[in-house]
Amino acid sequence: MGSIFIFPLANISIVLALLTILCEADLISNICSKAQNPSLCNKTLKSDNRSRTANLRGLGQIIIEKAEAATQDTINVAKSTGKGTGVAECVGLCVDAINKLKQCSALLKDFGRGSVGDLQSRGSGAMFHVGLCDDVFGEGEPVKLKKAVRRAQDFIDMLLAVASSL
Repeated sequence: MGSIFIFPLANISIVLALLTILCEADLISNICSKAQNPSLCNKTLKSDNRSRTANLRGLGQIIIEKAEAATQDTINVAKSTGKGTGVAECVGLCVDAINKLKQCSALLKDFGRGSVGDLQSRGSGAMFHVGLCDDVFGEGEPVKLKKAVRRAQDFIDMLLAVASSL
């Protein structure tokens, strides 16, 4: 008698596991389809095990970690250029961007009324500040720095895709 219930229960467990995987893939696909760099978005989220069980806010937290790291990389690249006052200005802008990303993280953790607009505003501010490094160096911007800025902006854009889906 007990074995009669084991098989249906096992089938239900398998179906639920498959549905969970499909929902996760759909959520990631939905977010990444809105990003400027969908392949980086998919690669980033699918390679992080936490994404499997994450909701939108959880995906946002994962992306913020990556955006902060990419922005810190931009700081490191800027410092390695040794190009005078532009370095200090770019570093300051990136520090401001990281602070805005930390505010985004706090907003996602304590998500309340009006937070979507605040999240979008701070995320856009982080994007703007990082992008100003391009302007600081102008035509003389080293290629490596330009790539670092673009990567940081790609991650921040992913955060904005999450914010627009909340």
